[in-house]
Amino acid sequence: MQRTKEFSDPAILGNAEHAFARDKVFAIARVIQELVAVTPAELTSLAALNQIQANLQAPLGELTSFLSNKNSGHFVNAATQFEQNIMPLLWGFLPKTQSLSVKSLSALLESQTESSRNAINQLLAQQADLSAKLTELTTKADTQVSRFEALTEGAAKERAEAAATVAKLEQSFAEKETTRVAAFDAAIGEFAKQFSEFKEKSLGESNRLIQKIEDQRVQATQLVQVVGNIGVTGNYQQIANKESVEANFWRWATVSIFAAGIAVAIATFVKFWGQPFNAENAGSVVIRLLYAIAITAPAWYTARESARHRTNSDRARQTELELASIGPFIELMPEDKKVEIRQHLTSVYFGKGVEAHVVNNPLDPTAVKDMAIELAKAFKK
Repeated sequence: MQRTKEFSDPAILGNAEHAFARDKVFAIARVIQELVAVTPAELTSLAALNQIQANLQAPLGELTSFLSNKNSGHFVNAATQFEQNIMPLLWGFLPKTQSLSVKSLSALLESQTESSRNAINQLLAQQADLSAKLTELTTKADTQVSRFEALTEGAAKERAEAAATVAKLEQSFAEKETTRVAAFDAAIGEFAKQFSEFKEKSLGESNRLIQKIEDQRVQATQLVQVVGNIGVTGNYQQIANKESVEANFWRWATVSIFAAGIAVAIATFVKFWGQPFNAENAGSVVIRLLYAIAITAPAWYTARESARHRTNSDRARQTELELASIGPFIELMPEDKKVEIRQHLTSVYFGKGVEAHVVNNPLDPTAVKDMAIELAKAFKK
């Protein structure tokens, strides 16, 4: 292990403590080797040899670790372990007064010399390598200095040219800027003038457009109102027409029934006109008159139905007329007055109950009156 070049590293020689520990480890190991060789087996303690063998594993591990990580502190640990654990066991070699041979001391000195020679050879090799690298670095440094001086001169020249170019550009820019400012001010003035004319023209057109829109809004309001009136009054108009048709139907039904009854009564009078009224024909006369009354009895109902439908028709037409004329009627009134009138008409037109249909006595004076009126209207037509 001592011949390995790692143990001759010049870095170890640069640290006196590490170099001393290294030499001490190898010197003690060589002394033990010599003692084992020169001491008779009968004068050697087997127990001491076993302990020396066991304690040599620790410093051997330190030296192996140095070969892997190049940490010189392992020499100090190995030397300490030799002093503490191995040197006290040298009593196992007898006799103690025995001196080492000149040959062992020469071998010890020769090993130390070989280690020093190896370290010196490595230093010389590293010196030559460092000299070559220093020469190369000096050449490169000179080259870089020359290049730097050339770059400095070129930069100075380029700076001068750039300064001249910038001055020229600044002068040209100042001239162009003056021209641009004048053109810009003229363009702004022209634009302001055109904008003022456009503004006045736009305001006039906007006012005319607003007035036109206002006129169309008024027309649309009136149109919407008319459409609303038509939509509202159209149903009343349909109801009035329908009720009028129903009233005419029941009117003609009443006239037809009365005509049939009157015809039966006239036929009875014509038949018995020239005959005296006695007990023999009294029954026939009474029966025929009862037939006439029975035939005309439904006329009371039809006459009432005609009057009811006529009343509904007149009411619907009146409502249609009022709803159609309410808009134009209140158009010129103030807005709050319009609202008040509409609120009042809402309670008038909406929320009313439906009249109940009551079956009255046919001999009721009102019913007789209605029937007479309907008959009179029918005969007039």
